Amino acid sequence: MRRMSDPRPARCTGDALPVSTALAARTLLWTLVLLGVWAAVPAALGWHVTTVVSGSMAPAIAAGDVVAAVPVDDREHTPGRVLLVEDPDHADRLRLHRLERVERDGSLRLRGDANPAADRTPVARDAVLGVGVVRVPLVGLPGTWIRSGAWLSLAAGAAAVALLVMLSRVDRRILAGAPCVRCGSPRGGMGETAGVTSDRSGSAAGVATVAVALALVAATGASAAFSGSTTTAATMRSSGAFPCFSTVQGDPVFAWDFSEKGGSTAVDSTGSGGSGTMSAGVQRRNGSCAEAPSVELTATSGALGTVVSTRRTTGPAVFAAEAWFRTDRAQGRVIGFGSGASGTSGSYDRAVYVGASGKLVFGVHDDAWPRTVTSTARVADGEWHHVVGQYTAGRLELWLDGTLVGSRADVTSSKPYAGYWRVGYDRISNDWSDYPPSNYFTGSVDGVRVFDRLLSPSEVAAHQQAGR
Repeated sequence: MRRMSDPRPARCTGDALPVSTALAARTLLWTLVLLGVWAAVPAALGWHVTTVVSGSMAPAIAAGDVVAAVPVDDREHTPGRVLLVEDPDHADRLRLHRLERVERDGSLRLRGDANPAADRTPVARDAVLGVGVVRVPLVGLPGTWIRSGAWLSLAAGAAAVALLVMLSRVDRRILAGAPCVRCGSPRGGMGETAGVTSDRSGSAAGVATVAVALALVAATGASAAFSGSTTTAATMRSSGAFPCFSTVQGDPVFAWDFSEKGGSTAVDSTGSGGSGTMSAGVQRRNGSCAEAPSVELTATSGALGTVVSTRRTTGPAVFAAEAWFRTDRAQGRVIGFGSGASGTSGSYDRAVYVGASGKLVFGVHDDAWPRTVTSTARVADGEWHHVVGQYTAGRLELWLDGTLVGSRADVTSSKPYAGYWRVGYDRISNDWSDYPPSNYFTGSVDGVRVFDRLLSPSEVAAHQQAGR
């Protein structure tokens, strides 16, 4: 028991809970205020501010987040950046998606990270409002609730704020120095401080009102509308694709850039759905352009590397097959056409392969036998090479590193059958020129394209220069 002469006030054992509760509530309220201010500042700087209203860029950019986009020079519109654009499909909306690639006409093809395919409509460069640089989480939720008519969610949010205001004031008697309710002892020495703090806690309702108002202001700036389910994480940083072969030139039937960072699907960069399936023997080599992102194909037992188109088509009578490759093995098919989706095809041709001499061979099969052309230089040298093998009746050409290295005009037809384009493996029989010791290609492959026409010499040179 304290002596009567002790001037110190009694310590009330029940003070800890209300004080800690009020402190936590005030912290949350001020957090709302600061988030609202942070969302409003970019607008004051002249940046474009928008509220995300769906999950196509979730989970890291979620519905209710406020995103600020800063205007930049169009040279900064590189694949992988998150762009805020005028929605090409809805005149009254904005769109916040990641730039997937630049089309051959200079327009931009975007895709939501959680969407399985690119947006159906490209975006003009002058429709870009800015590059996303700031994300303020959840502060725009009240606005999204109002626009969508989610009144129950809005009421629940308002009730939560009101509850925080009430909880922020549960320590007002303690701070004011009122006697302890439980023991009746006075809380001396707290009056002056309590007067100031009590005023602050009394303004908590104003704090909450400001926070909600700022959130609503930020939320009504603009709307970013999307579609699609959430399957992929997203960030504001450049990721998900590498720009090395992102500009698809010449309108190919399909293009595999192998720029995905995972999975067994080689996505068709043209957006036309001509994807490919990679076997267990294919390993991704992710990295920057200087590090040559690509796929590595192996030819070991149980891990044979192949990439096969998922779409069955009729073997084209006119075509150009293009790829970048690197190997130190004198063997294997780089790219070709075959009747089978796996294993060894019964019918096979339109093939580019590395022969037993280490030179590159390209050919088609007419009704009698294979017709081929061969490079003069070896390509099994561990260096990157660009190849185009193309054919139309009376014209068979092999281009290596931008130069025509073989041609013939006596090929009048190619074998007609339905099948699949295949990278890394298919049958090459011993009646083909420079018959290799193995049909499996071992090495790196990138930038695979197939065209339904011939490429001009200037196009071949341009494609080779673009990929260097």
